Amino acid sequence: MDRRGTLLSAALVATVLGALYAWTVAPTIAVLHNTVDSAELVSVAAVLGVAHPTGEAIWLPLARLALEVVPADEPALRTNLLSVVLMALAGALVAVAARRWRPETPWWGAAVAGLLFGLAPVVWAQAIVTEVYALQAVIAALALTLGADAVEGRRWRPFAFVLGVLVASHLTGLALAAPLLMAALAGPRRPQGREAAWCLALFVLPLLYCAGYLWLRADAEIAWGDTGTLRGLLDHLGGASYRKAVDLSPQDVLSAVPETMRRALRQLPPPAWLLLIPGTLAVVRTRGRLALVLFAWVAALVLFISGYLVLGREDYLQGTTMALALVAGWGAVDVWEWIAGRLPERSARAALGLVVTGLFAVWAVWVGDDVSLRGDTTLVDEARARLAEVGDFGHIQTGRDRETFPLWYVTTVLGERADVTIIDERLNAPTVGPRP
Repeated sequence: MDRRGTLLSAALVATVLGALYAWTVAPTIAVLHNTVDSAELVSVAAVLGVAHPTGEAIWLPLARLALEVVPADEPALRTNLLSVVLMALAGALVAVAARRWRPETPWWGAAVAGLLFGLAPVVWAQAIVTEVYALQAVIAALALTLGADAVEGRRWRPFAFVLGVLVASHLTGLALAAPLLMAALAGPRRPQGREAAWCLALFVLPLLYCAGYLWLRADAEIAWGDTGTLRGLLDHLGGASYRKAVDLSPQDVLSAVPETMRRALRQLPPPAWLLLIPGTLAVVRTRGRLALVLFAWVAALVLFISGYLVLGREDYLQGTTMALALVAGWGAVDVWEWIAGRLPERSARAALGLVVTGLFAVWAVWVGDDVSLRGDTTLVDEARARLAEVGDFGHIQTGRDRETFPLWYVTTVLGERADVTIIDERLNAPTVGPRP
């Protein structure tokens, strides 16, 4: 595989996505698919606390570092820019994974896969706010990249560690980790003896780290749940509070699958849907194990999303988008080779290339205009207005995330009206009040 071509495709994807994300990034806390978790996450990161299940123990230290070192006046903008960098990196790694699994893929085909992923509406929306999904995308793309080596019996230790991070970062990581591990174990050289013990230890290490973080930070200023006890810790890591929101009855799940698939396909521009057919045929024909991995990954996420009855469940389409973007990128190569064989003149091929590039640009403008949060300060403005109505050392009772989290951010992170105590009426939310 030509390393120069891989670097070129990765650099192109990272540069384009980074520029677009930075132009449309939210200036402060913002809404993502009807959720306001960005305000909560910045607030928790500022005090290195415990976020809502499953705790986000891997993301929080990164966000705290961003709060300390990123040169931006608004704290939430610093963590928003962390998402920008991570998601641009994820797109670049998708391009690398495209080349690792199929070295015959030209650099531009890998770039197409990375851009299709990064320009998807759900991915772009996650890249411009404070959220954990950008980090999850980086880990998933890195797992795919290392998986190409593991199936050939190489780099098992980093592969095992990244799989552990993928699962520890979010439980939905199992949808990729399990089939990818099975594909690697079916390869010609699986780890044995001491090497297998090392791999197991490296896989478990991120899980132990997450448990240790949640236990040590159980008494932080903002800490969800009772992670200082073994039962509370296990419930938090396992997302016990969300189990009632999951309806896996076959009839209900299957009835919701068509809508989930429709949303998944809408993450790609319509012309790219046609590329999925030759891309799928190419992968099945030349990389059978990879085809099974991608199919299992998409199927697991589609079933989960179809049975997960909460706001923002469409954010988990990020994984299906990554898989579909890879397949579409490989399909674009086969389609181009077929067309080029019928367009012998270089000028005709160049004209077609310009048309395709123009369509990419139109898609980027359309998606960017739809998801852009440039200049949006709605949540902060609402929280400040609410605080202005309260007297000195007053209390505000809340019962919705839309009320609670922005108030946390303004009082805890921005330090405005720190005399006011925020009391969420729900039992699973902590109380935030004046600090000594």
